[in-house]
Amino acid sequence: MANTAPIDSALERTHPVVELRVRAEPGQLPVLRAVAAAIALQQGFDLDAVADVKLAIDEAGTRLITRAPKGATLSCRFQAMPPALRISASAPTVDGGLTADSRTFGWHVLNALADSVEVKVDETDEGSVTTIDVSLIDGSAVL
Repeated sequence: MANTAPIDSALERTHPVVELRVRAEPGQLPVLRAVAAAIALQQGFDLDAVADVKLAIDEAGTRLITRAPKGATLSCRFQAMPPALRISASAPTVDGGLTADSRTFGWHVLNALADSVEVKVDETDEGSVTTIDVSLIDGSAVL
């Protein structure tokens, strides 16, 4: 006989994901910052940590937007896993994608704000898709 469990118990063990898709344009950065801040506040991040989250998504979004072709969509996934918030931002990019160029000021800012940063480039039939994964941990959280 197979073991069964109610769906509710399975849902309690997962961390919900919020996905947001916007045009890859600088005018959409305030939307990304607002959603990231709302999720961080809901998870109990202190105000300094919320400011870090906003700056991190702003920097990741800016890096992708500046390399995205006209008309592209920027996709952001937010997953709260207390005490951490994981953000994955991706967009089509030109010129083979985006690399983790440690010489830029923006890259230094992103690395200083986040607990981990990873950049991946996937080649598809339509071109390159670059993803920046960022993890931030609330400094006020007691582990």
